[in-house]
Amino acid sequence: MRPTTEDMANIPLPYKIFLLWVEPVATLAGAYYAWFKPSTYLEWTHLPSSPGILGLPTSTHVVLRQLGNLYLAFALNEAIVLRATNDLKVWRSLLIGLLIADFGHLYSCYPLGLKMYYDLANWNAMAYGNYLFVYCGAVTRICFLLGVGMGGPKKAKSKVKKSVRLALEDAPPVTPQQMNKTPAQSTRRKKNRSS
Repeated sequence: MRPTTEDMANIPLPYKIFLLWVEPVATLAGAYYAWFKPSTYLEWTHLPSSPGILGLPTSTHVVLRQLGNLYLAFALNEAIVLRATNDLKVWRSLLIGLLIADFGHLYSCYPLGLKMYYDLANWNAMAYGNYLFVYCGAVTRICFLLGVGMGGPKKAKSKVKKSVRLALEDAPPVTPQQMNKTPAQSTRRKKNRSS
């Protein structure tokens, strides 16, 4: 069954703006710095341990290019896949993966110290991207996955037909004699009595 445009219309504008535009563009900025300005990337991440005038070791350069490629994949997956479908199951599946990546990204910053997670006064541009922007992305994904702003959680449809449920709820208690009868016998006697 092909998804309808109604599904996409049900996604609130703030989610669309952040997930289709803001976050992919910001993530491309991270890819740019990892690829084309690796020394700056390392200095902004942690100045005391950056290579400085000695230049980047080849292995560090390779790893930063790989990181830039992962940022690119993250941005493209989010921007292209979410634009390609209106299916909320696909949106939720992708956002669960990105939410896991958010927590992985935050964990990767742990060697910089626990204080860096909340010390806004000492953050630079890289720290704002590593922490605040990731916090915003994670909160946005959590809200989307919980259905915040999307008309509330949808109730699962009951598999029991309403008429059967009402009949069971309104039925008088069963006597031991009635328990011994098969449903067919019970139905025939009711029909005979009403005739």
